[in-house]
Amino acid sequence: MAIRGRVPTSRWLHPVLLVVLGFLLAGLVGLLLLAPVALTHRDAGNLERAYGNAVIGLVTRVQGAGLGPNPVGSDDRTLEAGRNQFTGSCSQCHGAQGDGRGAFGATTFPPATDLTSADVRNLRDGQLFYIIKNGLGFTPMPGYASQYSDQQIWELVSFIRSLQAGSAPALAVPTPTGEQLSVANLPPGGDATRGAALFAAKGCSACHGPTGPLSINPANDAVARTVREGKPQGMPCFTPAALPDDQLRDIQAYIATFPPSGFLGGPEDVPPPGAGNARPPGATPAPRGVVGSPCATPTPGPTASGATRTDP
Repeated sequence: MAIRGRVPTSRWLHPVLLVVLGFLLAGLVGLLLLAPVALTHRDAGNLERAYGNAVIGLVTRVQGAGLGPNPVGSDDRTLEAGRNQFTGSCSQCHGAQGDGRGAFGATTFPPATDLTSADVRNLRDGQLFYIIKNGLGFTPMPGYASQYSDQQIWELVSFIRSLQAGSAPALAVPTPTGEQLSVANLPPGGDATRGAALFAAKGCSACHGPTGPLSINPANDAVARTVREGKPQGMPCFTPAALPDDQLRDIQAYIATFPPSGFLGGPEDVPPPGAGNARPPGATPAPRGVVGSPCATPTPGPTASGATRTDP
């Protein structure tokens, strides 16, 4: 016997399926339309940053819940080990001082985190450990589980805490010899220990080792010009916004500690025959720096008065 008033299932199920299908199609179209916009999105607002920090805090709090406090402490040996690991793997993005101003930190999106910020200070040690070991999806932050042991990751956590406290140990830098100082043309005010950290954080150490054709002689008096202008052989330029003058002086002070056998700027670094810098009289001077780079000076040419600009 049929029950009066009962609506057949098919009469309400079909509209519900259509609504669900409509939402799925709308979501798919939204993804197709928004994906190109997301790829070109380079500036997060306060709300987006707050949401991202909240999600990271929630996920890492859950995932790192069972890790407990840092088991390695913060003695001198631990901080020195953490400093070396940070310099080799983290400073290129997070900067020599952990402020997010490494060679690549400001050019990625989202940009590298300022490890001394309040948001990071508020993370527990276990949360920092989880992030370093596993990385963060949809960000440039990689995971180091396959490169560092748990002990080393905890040492990194300890070193980050010392950066936040302003008590991080400096890299050990040898005192330059009299011979090195006699040939180095140093501007005043540079600090070699800060320069050593910057040399790694700005990516210099990836190419310029202590020996070989890219090693730098302490007598090299073209360091500042090369850093500012770059070179076509693969040397990028650094504007004052990317590398302030005081940091450049620190790097120069660090280079003064290099062995006097370095090639670049040394006695053996001479142009091949016929490759001198002389130009015929009346020839247009070449622009300084790599043509087309953000650091290149304007190409010489006629001025408003009809005169010709020349290099200083």
